[in-house]
Amino acid sequence: MTRCPYCNHQTNENARFCENCGAILQRNDPAHQLSYANRLEVEGRFTEAIAEYEKLIEKGSPRELLPAVRKHLGNLHFRMGHLRRAKEHLQAACEAEPGNATFWHDLGVVEYHAAEFDGAIAAFQEALVRDPDLLLAYFWLGNALYHRGRNDEAVDSFRELLDRYPNFMVGHFHLGVIYARRGNVVEAEEHFRKILEKNPEAAAAQFYVGPETK
Repeated sequence: MTRCPYCNHQTNENARFCENCGAILQRNDPAHQLSYANRLEVEGRFTEAIAEYEKLIEKGSPRELLPAVRKHLGNLHFRMGHLRRAKEHLQAACEAEPGNATFWHDLGVVEYHAAEFDGAIAAFQEALVRDPDLLLAYFWLGNALYHRGRNDEAVDSFRELLDRYPNFMVGHFHLGVIYARRGNVVEAEEHFRKILEKNPEAAAAQFYVGPETK
């Protein structure tokens, strides 16, 4: 037995139609196989999903489907801790569809977690060229720059993030930490106080704010 990728109803592996929703079950159709792999991924059956996505690559699926397949494989391998494989698939996705900001962002996240900070910086910058409103790219870029000791650029990235999304509290925290470690106490406390206004119990922010300014 298997499941219909459209309604998740259990069906016979040889059935041509789903008896629940009526969808055509063309087992060898790449779009159907992609939908089935997506379903497995959503259900948390990652090993099975990876196997289905890899079948699509092995069979030489239509070119327009391959970037999405590579992205799914990259993100699944990342979630399973396979950073090298994740990077390979996401690099392939970026090469196949270089205008996709999300692909570059996801590649940057993998490189960041692999401590390949120069590569991460380059990937996040590529993402922001393609989509200047990609919130998380500013966040991760700021962190990658910080890890490379490029603190002024990290501050600029977090400021850009907060100018666009002033309620991004994690951004305020990271920018506050950079200011605190640079000895810019007033600027640091300004950002930590913004966090405490939203959540007075935020222990991490309380740690950095002097009792006279809480």
